[in-house]
Amino acid sequence: MIQKQEAPVLLMIDTATPVCSLAIAHGEELIACHTEQGRRGEHAAVAGPIAEQLIAELESRGLSPDAIVVSAGPGSYTGLRIGSSLAKGLCQGYGIPLIAISTLEMMAQGYLASISNPTDTLRLCPMIDARRMEVYTATFDSKGNRLSEDKPCVLSADTLLDDEMRSYRYHFFGSGAGKCSGLWEGIDYVVVESFAPEARYMHQLALGAYERGAFVDLAYWTPNYLKEYVAVVAQNKVLGR
Repeated sequence: MIQKQEAPVLLMIDTATPVCSLAIAHGEELIACHTEQGRRGEHAAVAGPIAEQLIAELESRGLSPDAIVVSAGPGSYTGLRIGSSLAKGLCQGYGIPLIAISTLEMMAQGYLASISNPTDTLRLCPMIDARRMEVYTATFDSKGNRLSEDKPCVLSADTLLDDEMRSYRYHFFGSGAGKCSGLWEGIDYVVVESFAPEARYMHQLALGAYERGAFVDLAYWTPNYLKEYVAVVAQNKVLGR
């Protein structure tokens, strides 16, 4: 029998990048997190079965989800559509609300948790690869507070190079961070390409949103793509070959 729970039970989904990650939590307790590194096109085949496994784990504890939490972007257009479709379907099936969390804010929270005694001079810049020299990014302070909105950014020697970068120590991390390597001279900054998002990083953000009742409208909500989707047609198709 499924019991009525006082602390919210959350099922969290992140498919915004090549990483496919889902997690479940009961109040402050993170029960499980399942993360697979792969290609964006594989998320459709992977995310559903992982969700089924995690829901089975909840049911074995006599629990059921109170809300679904989805990584809202920015990120891969296809990946975001897969995650949002799965999240909305689960919400409709269980009759529960949807919480949307910025992928970049989730990354900032996860990275911040890995730093011991962060100083006030720390600035966090999660970066998601958006091809060529473009990334999706935002800036957060040493406590994880947002300092700028999510935005696409074309990196160059002049990008982000201002007095802030000379006054603070910036940490660039995520799939797009490698584009910053060697980009600016005379600036002290850290590049961590190996950092990857995981659904569990949404846990505390999602708890806060649940307590505030910060749910999105299932009928009208869409992920934060930041850029319009552009279909790429193979050259031989264009030439009629």
